Amino acid sequence: MKKLIINTSSSLFFIKIGLIPKLIKKFKLITSKEIINEIKEGVDIGYSDARAINIYLEDNKIVCVEAKNTKEISKQFNIKETDASIIALAEEQEGLLATEDKQIEKICLIRQINITNTAVLIYYLWKNNELEFEQAFLLLDLIIRQGYNKEICIKIKEKIMQEA
Repeated sequence: MKKLIINTSSSLFFIKIGLIPKLIKKFKLITSKEIINEIKEGVDIGYSDARAINIYLEDNKIVCVEAKNTKEISKQFNIKETDASIIALAEEQEGLLATEDKQIEKICLIRQINITNTAVLIYYLWKNNELEFEQAFLLLDLIIRQGYNKEICIKIKEKIMQEA
């Protein structure tokens, strides 16, 4: 089974649109202890999205794996250890990194780490018959309303229409 490394921003979009159950069918979801700490901070503050993600963590539907090269990547690119941890994890686990963060995306391109985002994962699930055509479009509209990049969603919609 493919490994999908998730960071906080992607996991929040996944929760907002109910995508995690579909992703679990296709991927082993993995995150770092640093991301889990961010999520637990959100739970302590009272964020419902963080509480929902935490349920998947407690049920081991999202697995925590410690990254070894976090500090090295953090120093090399002058980024927070939280961001460095998922980059290191994706590299070490040879997984696909789900992120909405452009800085993380650029570092992954430099380090030749496979990356994706929420909109592309919606396309992937549609392509693999986990989502109907209408569901994919509704989810893309929903993430736009949640503040997601509209241009990316329009491109994914066009791709789905061409292939449908």
